[in-house]
Amino acid sequence: MKQRAILLLVTAASVAASLSAQASGALPDGEGKKELQKVCGNCHPVEQVVASRRTAKGWDLSIEEMVARGAKGTDDELDKIAAYLTTNFGKLNVNTATGPEMEKALGLSEKEAQAILAYRERNGKIKDFEQLKKVPGVSAEKLQEKRGWIAFDR
Repeated sequence: MKQRAILLLVTAASVAASLSAQASGALPDGEGKKELQKVCGNCHPVEQVVASRRTAKGWDLSIEEMVARGAKGTDDELDKIAAYLTTNFGKLNVNTATGPEMEKALGLSEKEAQAILAYRERNGKIKDFEQLKKVPGVSAEKLQEKRGWIAFDR
């Protein structure tokens, strides 16, 4: 019984270490990756940092909070981290995004992004995902694929 418990603990630790290594290696390359690993990795696993998507503003607030808690980095490093996180693990606020931002982040065509901009202009802020899916000229399937990447003003 005791040996089985030890074996389970060793196996769990091995799996956790393997998953951690895979997640760390899975970080996309790009400017800011090295800074993220250096600054954020000092206190906790980087995969913990990127576990949830946030808007650019959300990432800025998160970084400010970490600095207040003692994270050390230059202004340049922190700016690169914010840009890296927003690009690779960001949410896009469809009520403030530009057409090109929607095209890039959500994989929309120029025509679809323009349809959302025109809808916002006519109807005001989009309240939720269901309303966004009903914007004429936009593929609901494309939006569904990126649902976790979309944010709305509240």
